[in-house]
Amino acid sequence: MSDKKDIKIADAFKDGKAFIGFLTAGDPTIEKTVEYVLAMEEAGCDLVEIGIPFSDPVAEGPVIQEANIRALSNNTNTDDVFEAIRQIREKSDVPLVFLTYINPVFYYGYDKFFKRCQELNVCGIISPDLPYDEKDEILEVTQKYGIDIISLIAPTSKERIQMIASEASGFIYVVS
Repeated sequence: MSDKKDIKIADAFKDGKAFIGFLTAGDPTIEKTVEYVLAMEEAGCDLVEIGIPFSDPVAEGPVIQEANIRALSNNTNTDDVFEAIRQIREKSDVPLVFLTYINPVFYYGYDKFFKRCQELNVCGIISPDLPYDEKDEILEVTQKYGIDIISLIAPTSKERIQMIASEASGFIYVVS
């Protein structure tokens, strides 16, 4: 890994679009998570989205729900995920973002969680159960540590889409 200390989501989009991979950390194991993220980068992923396992991933389809169940059955926790990120960072500068529900972040402690993200160069967070109108709950601490909140946009009213897009950081996740 290089000595690069400020990996940004914009790095992934330097050519206009990005190939983004996804996996749930701890499925099938934390060791495999590290291996798979490195393989994703080698295969051409510009950015990797890593899911932090959660017991009630209601916004996910059956494949990701089952991945969460398998990871949790392996006792994967947030500290394990951060350890995997540390190991990935020994070999890779690929931009990383977390897909996580807000409860694990709240339980971990907002300041502690986002400080670890900064220390390990995790660029952003996608939290499907954190409505746009409630993002202020974490906005100050994410800004403090330079972590992007990836906004989710559903095909609703044009005005709402414009409002969310105007305040987005990192990139916009379109929900279809």
